[in-house]
Amino acid sequence: MNAKYDPEKCRELIQETIDIEFFRTICDPVRSELLIFLASNGELSIGEIAENFPQNRSGISRHLDYMNRFGAVERRKEGREVFYRVDKEQIAHKFESASDNMKALLKQI
Repeated sequence: MNAKYDPEKCRELIQETIDIEFFRTICDPVRSELLIFLASNGELSIGEIAENFPQNRSGISRHLDYMNRFGAVERRKEGREVFYRVDKEQIAHKFESASDNMKALLKQI
């Protein structure tokens, strides 16, 4: 079967137009639960968040740092305490951008 389009080229175009790491970040089961928890409860300290999950505090902290790096949550430090909240604007932007970019990409192929 001859493909009409080069699958490798399509893969490259998709990776260039969509922030795949962001979507991997929020699709991870623990991270998606953290996102839902923060969306439901607002800004919380790492301690308050960790109390509500079976993972230890350092594991939760690593997940939240990763989520912060890819734009799913915002981090704020107050003294020695670290607080996290959902980055609503960034998440909305990532979804809108992915949708717009995918529409444009599909017109090309």
